[in-house]
Amino acid sequence: MPAVRSVLALAVAWSVTACAGVAPRSGSDAGANAGTGAGDKLYIVNQAGASITVVDQARLAIDTVLDLRALGFTANAKPHHVAVEDNGAYWYVSLIGDGRVLKFDRANRLLAQVKMETPGLLSLDPVHDSLYVGRSMTAVNPPKSLGVIQRSAFTLVDEQEIVMPRPHALAASMDGRFVHTASLAENRIASVETATGRVTLSVISGVPRSLVTFALSPDGNTMVSAGELSNSLLVFDLRPPPPLQPVREIALEGKPWEPRFTPDGKHVLVTLLTKNAIADVDLASGAVVRTLTGRVAQPYSMLLRRDGKYAFVVSQNTGAAAPGQSGHEMHGMGAHENMTDGWLTIFDLRTGSVLRTLMLGAGPTGMGAAGAR
Repeated sequence: MPAVRSVLALAVAWSVTACAGVAPRSGSDAGANAGTGAGDKLYIVNQAGASITVVDQARLAIDTVLDLRALGFTANAKPHHVAVEDNGAYWYVSLIGDGRVLKFDRANRLLAQVKMETPGLLSLDPVHDSLYVGRSMTAVNPPKSLGVIQRSAFTLVDEQEIVMPRPHALAASMDGRFVHTASLAENRIASVETATGRVTLSVISGVPRSLVTFALSPDGNTMVSAGELSNSLLVFDLRPPPPLQPVREIALEGKPWEPRFTPDGKHVLVTLLTKNAIADVDLASGAVVRTLTGRVAQPYSMLLRRDGKYAFVVSQNTGAAAPGQSGHEMHGMGAHENMTDGWLTIFDLRTGSVLRTLMLGAGPTGMGAAGAR
């Protein structure tokens, strides 16, 4: 990891991505169904299986499975997360085990790769030419920094020191001014100003939360995060500049893991890791208005199709948590060797029922699709 640099040097590095051209966010090549998401692909990584399952969102069927070993990576590659350009032209994958971030095109051709220690979650800057890279929660002592990759050239331009242990949750603001990351070990959020590289730390008082992931509302004004240890959903107003403080905290039992906004921004769906369910939360009232159940087992990641018609939920199928075991321990380094095959559950959000399930590989974790936030 590079040594800590001056604020001026950081500003120069970050301005490279702030001023460079950005891959197009929309266009005719996105397909006739781009508005609904039906023409998009859904990419799901099988962390213990060194493979990536590609799902056709129109047919709700598996399109293909990419074996990373056939592309020269190891059986311990551990693909963890995916980010996709809004028009679907390019998509990116983090490999924890092989220490790489990969760039693919729409035809699933590997175009480039960047070396980086224990990369975790990925977030695309909606305004600038930046791909932000967090650190894996399975790493014993990951670097206290955030990777910044210039997407067009696909080069690592910075590893921004954030002086916060175990950075994991990650989201770029819709206006491109900030990228936010949260610590799994402490109640702290680091907000990096993209124009200068300046870091603002936010401290959340109270019990340990362990914020796993972030999700932004369609208008970019609200950010939510699930507190796995506190069994709560935290709501942040992003309109004032950092530091951030939750404006509301909603109780959710069952180790809430991944939240996602509905297209109208009024509801948030949240996977409940140990309850084997998905909570539908009305943000205005803070009430759980319904609970989706069906063929889910340790529901991990989730995405909604652009039109909000379907929810795609990854079940890790790791078995029930032991008494006192955290979600991080369930999916940690020790559990990796015993991971079983998981599956994708597709919910019809109009009826709340399971439409179908698709089998995945061993230890599925993150997924991505064009337009997903």
